Amino acid sequence: MSETRVLVLRHGQSEGNVAQVWTSSLEGYPLTERGREQARAAGERLAERGVTALYASPLPRAQQTAEEVGAVLGLPVGTLEGVHELDVGVHEGEHDEKVGPVALQVFGAWWREDDLSAGFPGGETGVQIVERMRTALDSVADRHEGTTTVVVSHGGAMAVGLQSLCENLDALFVSQHILANCELVELRRDADGWHCDVWAGLSRD
Repeated sequence: MSETRVLVLRHGQSEGNVAQVWTSSLEGYPLTERGREQARAAGERLAERGVTALYASPLPRAQQTAEEVGAVLGLPVGTLEGVHELDVGVHEGEHDEKVGPVALQVFGAWWREDDLSAGFPGGETGVQIVERMRTALDSVADRHEGTTTVVVSHGGAMAVGLQSLCENLDALFVSQHILANCELVELRRDADGWHCDVWAGLSRD
């Protein structure tokens, strides 16, 4: 199997980020102007990476980020199911002051206790998030073997899904380096599976 690179980009700042709202709704929130600037800057950083394909989650903030990146790279945007934000269930649309304490418990179970069966009430379990992220990224790597692809996703899904996908990513490291808007995780898939080469500018080799 030839080496394949998938660069997973968190979306730019959205109106939901500014309002500190937790949401995975398909209606979602659009990017702010700052978010669009972040996305264009991300595109400029990726311009020399030889990217051959560009995908995004179905949510508006990811699609709009990819559109800005694609405008710089000269690439169309494909929609990729399975890399959307984690489902917070009964807490959909609620603010961080209410959801934050619940999130600490859920992420604590996933990371400190290695219990991926946990999840937000009425939402997804860690197992479900990991499985859909793996399926989606494997499909991209299979389709674009031996090339470099960009996928625009979401911070929560990336933190849980990518940490479980890559053997060289541990929960402590990921929990201490939560991804900011338009930060990049550089993945590589070869005969040994998935590896993280760079997490938000930090080498993992």
